[in-house]
Amino acid sequence: MGLQATVIREILHTAATYGEAYDTLRELAGFTQEEISDSEQKVEWQKAAALYDLLADLTGNEQVGLAIGSEISLSMTGMVGFMMQASRNVREALEVYCRYGCMVCPMITFMYREEGDKAMVELHQNAAWKSAYPRNARIAIDMVLASMLYHMRLLTGRHIYPAAAEVEFSKTAVSAYTDVLHCPVLFNAPLHRVVFFTSDMDTPVLSSDNSLYQLFNNILGQKKSLQLQADCRASLKHLLLMQFKGQLPTIEDAAAGMNVTVRTLQRKLSEENTSFREVAGEVKRELALHLMKNPAISITEVAGILGYNDLPAFRRAFKTWTNATPKMVRKEMSA
Repeated sequence: MGLQATVIREILHTAATYGEAYDTLRELAGFTQEEISDSEQKVEWQKAAALYDLLADLTGNEQVGLAIGSEISLSMTGMVGFMMQASRNVREALEVYCRYGCMVCPMITFMYREEGDKAMVELHQNAAWKSAYPRNARIAIDMVLASMLYHMRLLTGRHIYPAAAEVEFSKTAVSAYTDVLHCPVLFNAPLHRVVFFTSDMDTPVLSSDNSLYQLFNNILGQKKSLQLQADCRASLKHLLLMQFKGQLPTIEDAAAGMNVTVRTLQRKLSEENTSFREVAGEVKRELALHLMKNPAISITEVAGILGYNDLPAFRRAFKTWTNATPKMVRKEMSA
């Protein structure tokens, strides 16, 4: 899994307005120009996530994500952004991002739904990211929230503010959030969510173009389908990581999430010389190792997050994944 290179490039360009030159920021973050110049390139998510920590340290601003999101260009989303610009209205533009945003940043998935006079956008962030790197995970969500409003203004020429916003992390710098989001913010919420008025979703997009919309939809749909066909194992791993909530999804749920039948999923995995059970084991191993990188999380807590109420059972499972005990691996990490 990786973040689209254009996102990194646009973050660096925007952050450069805070003092450090673009090339200096890029080098400090450990990126080469070639690495982030091609929109088809993907940057390893851990390396991309560390960029948020660097920017917060350089600026001394823990809410730097809100500042960057309020200025970052829509071009960060690549072709997905072009399709949003061709959409008829805000509703359609948001639905586009919910459908294809995983091609920009697979570590956050978006869901859009309407209930009465309210329209809601939910942000589901990768569980390993939130647990292992809570600081940069929070800054990334801040950037997404702020950029959502900024991009809506770029698309419509109007300020469209939410009725309310909810975030999973603890209460902090309340005024920084209300100044950007212009609405009440609920902290320690069960999920990240922005609530708009349904009437605002009908606001027309200034550059709407149905023929371009259909063109980009065909291209992105084909690219998304080809990604699945080319690497079913990687697609399954991504889905399992994103939908992990103390338990991995069943093979039936995974197949439904990938828009294929269980039989087709099993056949594709078999063609890649693997199985659902094997991929699920890899996902648990990766989650465990990412969580253990954070010294603030005890081994007992890691076991609990992964759904093991019995610590000895977790130790046995961990040993089958790594040929070592959790204690041995954490000692190596510390060294």
